[in-house]
Formats: sequence, structure tokens, C-alpha cells
Amino acid sequence: MELSVLIFVLVIIALAKGLGEAVTRLNQPPIVGELLAGIILGPFLLGQVFSELDAMYTSQFVVDLADLGMLFLMLYVGLEFSPRLIKASSWHGGMIAGFGIILPMVLSLVVCSAFGLSGLLLYFISIAVSVTALPVTIRVLKDMGVMNTETSATIVSAALVTDVGLLLALGVVLGVHDSGDALGSAAYLALAFLAFFGLALLFGKYVVPHIYDLLKRMRTGEAAFAVAVGIAITFAVLAQWAGLPGVIGAFIAGMLLRQTGTGLKVWVHVEEILSGVTLGFLAPIFFVLIGIRVDFEGILGYLPLLIALVLIAILGKLLGSYLPARAMRIGRNKSMAIGSMMMGKGAMELVFANIALEIGLIDSAHQYLFSALVLMAFVSTMLAPIMFRFFYNRAVTSGEVDAAEARIGVVSPGPAQPG
Repeated sequence: MELSVLIFVLVIIALAKGLGEAVTRLNQPPIVGELLAGIILGPFLLGQVFSELDAMYTSQFVVDLADLGMLFLMLYVGLEFSPRLIKASSWHGGMIAGFGIILPMVLSLVVCSAFGLSGLLLYFISIAVSVTALPVTIRVLKDMGVMNTETSATIVSAALVTDVGLLLALGVVLGVHDSGDALGSAAYLALAFLAFFGLALLFGKYVVPHIYDLLKRMRTGEAAFAVAVGIAITFAVLAQWAGLPGVIGAFIAGMLLRQTGTGLKVWVHVEEILSGVTLGFLAPIFFVLIGIRVDFEGILGYLPLLIALVLIAILGKLLGSYLPARAMRIGRNKSMAIGSMMMGKGAMELVFANIALEIGLIDSAHQYLFSALVLMAFVSTMLAPIMFRFFYNRAVTSGEVDAAEARIGVVSPGPAQPG
């Protein structure tokens, strides 16, 4: 391995974690600092001064680390998701997810059509604008101390339904892009999806109990960590065979493994190792690389489209979540708090954009769309925790949440630590 590559990785990690830590002092999630690190290291700023950075932008090793970071991030998110927490709020979450998808999707289809977009690219943009930020959402709620509440259950269930549904929709778009046969591709993918998720259910029912028995015999967290990563990679491969992005397989693997090691000391070490490797090393590289790819010069000629996408992403998701929540007689402030967390994009948006760029769905002529999606995620990710904190505190003080949840108290303005 060349010395320059090691230096590149060192610079990326140092700046990403330094800025990530700095923005938490401003009550922003570290992902904002990591994206900023990428923008600073990118061709638009430091790249203008240091020509040596050109080799970093094209380093295959850095790209491979970023892709691995994307997979590990989705495994981590799956492990953070508790099915029991979601089940109690599945009705509210499902309704909010449905309207939260439809409104921004319709708005983006209309607006982007007016800007001349068409075909699969138009449908992809509408999907990307409608996605939420499940990884960021879970970490923000957890670090604010409100994860085990009815409000957070509604938010996470809505975010989960939204992101899984749109991941499937993305799989269809990618399948059509590869084959060119819309009907045949959709039919093939539908069967592949059923086969994949059927396999996942069988795995959860018949294999996971044996994994629990295996973990009980293990003495080191490193060995158990290897088991978790091996299962995640296996499911990523199976997902790709089924026509889905590999990250879906890693996410499903995380959910299946969620309850596997509950109560085992060795599993605590697995979560600690995964958190350190993912949030401390691999995921920041992924987010920095996303920031590096933002083409500010290219986006300058498309500012009206960028502004329109940002407004759709924020107002479309906010209203799309607020209206059904109010229709189900959820209080105004609590509804706004739910909508605020649903409008954030974060990791899922960037995963979508990165996949579309890598397979050529976003081609060189539409590179500005990638930059627009990254900036849209950047803005919405900054606003989401700020607005949630404000409206949730008002919901607590106004008595809109039940007594048990209110005892948790007002959310403090301390730093959030989403990955």
C-alpha cells in the first residue's frame, strides 16, 4: 500500500472526526461535520490549493473503504432497530409514512418535470426526496434520551416503513435501468424480493436460535463480531442476487440479529466494536467522500432546482407527516415534532445518491443532481434535530404527551451524536 493512501485516510479521519465533534457543540449531528470535511477537502476548496489531493479523489482504496462503511452503517442501523418498540405504534407510523411518501413524491414529480427531468431519473429523484434518515433518527432520539417513548416509537416505525418501502422502489428503478424492460424487471424483482424476504423470515425462525446457542459458547466479543459481520455480508450478497442494493441485506441482517444476543455479555462487546469501527472509522470515510463529490461549480447554474428540492424535502415531509398525525388526533406540537424528524435525510439519502451515481443512473450530464441531493440532505439533517427539540419540549410542557412519557422531561440542549 502506498504511503500517500495512508496519509489520505489519516487526513480524512482526522478532519471528519474533528469537525464532527465540533458541530456537536452546536447541537448538530456529527454527519454534518463529516460532510463539511468532505466539502473542505474537495476540489472546490483545498483541491484548488493542493494538487496532491487529486490522487485522493480517485483512490480505489478510499472508495472501497467508503463502500464498506455504507454496509457497516446499515448493519449498525439494523441492530439499533427494535421490532417490539415499533409494533405498538405500527398503525400511526404506517399512516404517517404513507402520507409522508406520497406528498413529497407527487410534489417532486411535478416540480422536476417542470425543470425538464424525465424517465427513470425523474422517478429516482422523487424517491430520493421522499426518503427519511433512519440511522440519524435513531441516534438523535437515543442520545436525547427519548428513545423508549411512544413518540419515538411512532417516528421510528414511520421512518422504517418509509425507508424500506422506498428501498424496494429504488430496487425496481435500478432493475429497470439495468434491463430496460419495465414490466419484466418489475415482475422479476417482485419475485426476487419475496424470495429474499421469505429467506430472511426462515433464517430468523430457524437459524437465529442456533446463533444464540453459538454466541453463548463464545468467550470473546471479537469472535461474535465476526459472526455478525459474516451474516451481514452474506445477506448483502443475497440481496444483490435478488436485485436489491446490498445495503438492504446488511440492514435486514442487523434486524434479525437484534434480539439474538440479548442478555449475553459477549453481545455487548459486539455492539461496542461495531459502533467504534462504523462510527469511528468507516462511516466517516463514506460521508467525507460524499462531500468531496459535491460539484459547487456545476450546481450554480441550477440554483432554482436546488431550492425547489430543498423546499420539497423539508415542507413536503413536514406537512406529509403533520397532517395524518393531526388527523389521528395527535397534538399540534407533538405532530410537528414527528414531522421534524421525518424531514431529515442524512445517511439514507446519501446512500441512495451514491448508488445512483455508481451505477450511472445519474450520468455526467446530470452530475448537478447528485450535488443537489447531497446539499438537500445537508440542510434537512441540520434542521431536523433543532426543530424536533423545540416542538417536543413544547409538547411536554403543554401536556400533549402522556404522563409516563412526560416524566422523561424536557429534552436538554446537549449535543446529539447520530452516525
